[in-house]
Amino acid sequence: MHACEATSSRSVQVSLLGLAPSIGLGNLGNFLRIRLHVIVFAISVLGLTNAHAQQLDINESMRVYRTIDSWVRDLSVPDELGEPVPALSVASVTLRLDGQVIGRGQIVHATPNEMAVAQATLSAIAQANQWVRNRADVEPSEEVWESIASRMTLSVELAQDLVPMSEDSLAQHGLGMSQGVHALAMRLGERAEIVTADEMFALGIGMDRAAYSMATELSGDGAMSLASIGELLSRGYEFARCEPIWIAQSAEGRGGVFIDRGGRVIEESAIGLKSIRSMADQLASFLVAQRWPGSEAYGMVGSRDVISGRSNPEVAPIYEQALVAYALMKYADDMGDPTKLAAREFAMDLLSAIAEVQPGEPAPWDDQIGSAACMLAFTEYGFGLRPDTFAALERRCTETLNKTYTPIDGFASSLPPAAQGLVAHALVKINHEHAEHAVRAVFRDTQAGELVAQMPFLGWAELELAKGREQVPASEALNQMRAFVWGHQLGKADLDWRDRDYIGSVVFTKGTNRLPGSENIRPIAFLCSMLGDPRLTQGTIADFEVASEIGRVAASMRFVNQLMVDDTSSFLSRAPQRSIGGVRQSLTDWNASPVSSALALLAALEFEDSVRAIGARQIPDPKP
Repeated sequence: MHACEATSSRSVQVSLLGLAPSIGLGNLGNFLRIRLHVIVFAISVLGLTNAHAQQLDINESMRVYRTIDSWVRDLSVPDELGEPVPALSVASVTLRLDGQVIGRGQIVHATPNEMAVAQATLSAIAQANQWVRNRADVEPSEEVWESIASRMTLSVELAQDLVPMSEDSLAQHGLGMSQGVHALAMRLGERAEIVTADEMFALGIGMDRAAYSMATELSGDGAMSLASIGELLSRGYEFARCEPIWIAQSAEGRGGVFIDRGGRVIEESAIGLKSIRSMADQLASFLVAQRWPGSEAYGMVGSRDVISGRSNPEVAPIYEQALVAYALMKYADDMGDPTKLAAREFAMDLLSAIAEVQPGEPAPWDDQIGSAACMLAFTEYGFGLRPDTFAALERRCTETLNKTYTPIDGFASSLPPAAQGLVAHALVKINHEHAEHAVRAVFRDTQAGELVAQMPFLGWAELELAKGREQVPASEALNQMRAFVWGHQLGKADLDWRDRDYIGSVVFTKGTNRLPGSENIRPIAFLCSMLGDPRLTQGTIADFEVASEIGRVAASMRFVNQLMVDDTSSFLSRAPQRSIGGVRQSLTDWNASPVSSALALLAALEFEDSVRAIGARQIPDPKP
């Protein structure tokens, strides 16, 4: 099988007996990358017989990482490698500067080869060299090189063996592999390609797209991007996978750490009140960091692509901004805390920006969903505390809500059904005369299995209405929903060890094509509230059922925490300071959403309140 560095249209042949002094270079998008081909005669991927690849020892992996790091800082690979480097089938070396990939060397051999590490490192260094030379504002002097070499971050992926893939395994979802864990290799004739987890995250592609991209690259035929896997196999394409050990610097100047799916795995035992408070602080800091950077009153930016650092849309919709303001107002309960003070100030700035409609910007009161979210945020101010500048916005948003529901006509046909719970919650918060009718209508018209889609707002509306009552009117429906959620929660026994970062998540879809993601947060946020309500979760901390319920909710919050971008992942981002703390759409989708992050913040606040409430319940004296 070839050893190759994935993706460029120009390449050179390199002898297995030595490293070439020059390498062809090419471009793809924002990444300068090269392909280094090494012909390995008379070896086929399908000739491999090992069904399970051997894993490289973690201590040996770290030693190899440090060797590569020393080469990278010297910007050269010595002719005499000195201490032996293990023979590997796959070696990938990625160099970044301020989060931008400036060099990526990827080598794949059908059988372990002792030159793989040196080849991949040389390839990455060559690209970094070309990147510097292509910059008009930089003279590649010795001082410049020393500065760049010290500032670069290093990401290394190493695998000892490849495992051939059958048609049956390729027919599974995601080609039968775990994205972010496995690397995919492909061969056609005497050429081969490989795509690793680091590259897939950097390019924002999944296993399927990576496969078709490699098939097109290997054949030079764009039609291969439309072929089925079976057709590719019939045309002679061969597939193999591996599970590299991934080590990276989380930031400039730091040592290497082991990486799991682009970050670190949050252990179940790590979830407690202290970690939940820290989680809330990180979420709030992320939301505040999304402030609109210009002088215009646009409030905040939209979802952030963690990898590129860019936001899309540039300006967040009214609903998102108002919901963020609502979450931050609930979070900012201690004005003596600088983080909470900054959160409250930003929330007020958001509402001010919403009230000041910019040219070409939609008015918030023209949006039913945005009006509902605005009114939720207003209720967190308290009576008599809202600035006069908000009076017109509050009045017009209230007028919009008044037309959104009537007992005779029900909800307005223009309101999406999934938003009915939010509007009902807003009606309750503003003491609308038909608020309870609206809440009952949503419960009545929503099928049991679909109730999770109305959370958390419908549940919060119900609890608001039930204040001071002995029972929660919709308790039966809510308890059924809770049982439904826990019936679909993934535990340690349901998952392979490599997928332990999914522990606590909930699979709502009937099929297997959708992995759990940020959609989990909506029902989880309300389950956190149910936990602390004695009418819905009876008993004390001494009761097995209560302790079990705390465990289930804590596991779900572990998964929410896992979705957050943390410091370990910052090496992947071009804007880490504006990305850390954000909630991604999934463990493999690096778009951090303000809405998901705001809901996660509300969930964290509810979880802490509920655990404290349970702890305050009187434990009855043991029976004699």
